[in-house]
Amino acid sequence: MKDFGYRSEQHLANQGDSLLISSCLECQIEQKGLAEIQFRTIPGRHSLNDHHRPVAGVLFCTGALLLFAIQDSLIKQLSQRYPVLEVLTLRSFIVLLLLVALAVALYGRGVLIGRQHRLMMLRGVLAFFAFTSYYMALKTVPLADAGSVYMTAPLFVTLLSSLLLGERVGVHRWISVTVGFCAVLIILNPGSSLFRIEAAIPLFSALCYATIPIINRRIGLSEHAMTMGIYTTTVFLALVSLLSLTVNLLPAPAPGNGIVDGLFQPWSPMTASDLGLALVAGVVFSGALLSITQAYRIAIVSTIAPFEYSYLLWVTLLGYLLFGDVPGPRTVFGAALVVLSGLYILYREKRNRPKT
Repeated sequence: MKDFGYRSEQHLANQGDSLLISSCLECQIEQKGLAEIQFRTIPGRHSLNDHHRPVAGVLFCTGALLLFAIQDSLIKQLSQRYPVLEVLTLRSFIVLLLLVALAVALYGRGVLIGRQHRLMMLRGVLAFFAFTSYYMALKTVPLADAGSVYMTAPLFVTLLSSLLLGERVGVHRWISVTVGFCAVLIILNPGSSLFRIEAAIPLFSALCYATIPIINRRIGLSEHAMTMGIYTTTVFLALVSLLSLTVNLLPAPAPGNGIVDGLFQPWSPMTASDLGLALVAGVVFSGALLSITQAYRIAIVSTIAPFEYSYLLWVTLLGYLLFGDVPGPRTVFGAALVVLSGLYILYREKRNRPKT
């Protein structure tokens, strides 16, 4: 996703604020519908956005999205042999240890204490629903298909910015959002014999993920990126552990649905090699978070955001190499429409942004 991902973070408003996101969609929000939020390394210190380094920023962004795609591939591979909840619990525990160790080493223990606790906890709850549902879908849905649907998150951000924040959304953006959601219908092909409800779950994931930037607008200037990441990961770990405990205490339903079967699958001990894969997934995910943070620290959002769609390239390639998934023409055509819709929104924002 990731973590579609992204993955966010959004991969959309200030991925530097997010240290949890699958897919870095959060980084795209600009002042009107896709609003840019300035990232601060520590309240009171200078922002690294003071110097624009576009080439380095693009390299960090595309590298981070490759790492997100690799992490998603590892999660999908492990979920073929173990319950998704078991894999996510172990992965989140590893990420939390790495983030806490890195935060304390770089900034001291003070960075572990936040200010706006409720909003950061709500952010963690949304991340839990976004990423857990996405990885549950990955158990049965090809990477390219899930990633294509998940990349509607920037379109959801435009919609939510109007509904929740009262921001003015022009006719061009509404057209782009409409085209993007029509593209999702093309990919999912509802009503046909090929349609599976599992394929629509990344759409719910994208909606949850797109709500995170709305919260970022409230807390992005007052909370450190590491603090936000640690809070979010802590909430995620607590909820996924609680859900795992709950489903293991309940009687398993009759088999027949891949998602439900995976949810109620009992935990089993991992082999040494699979524990190694889980450790790699945690390290890769942490590296992706740090890389996307750096990308949006050293370059402006309008330069970096279009390269977030490279996630579709990486998941398509990895899906073919690791799982033999070949995207069909509907997926390719729909993904192209989703990308073009998002890029057009970014183009309009850059064009309409007041010059200083």
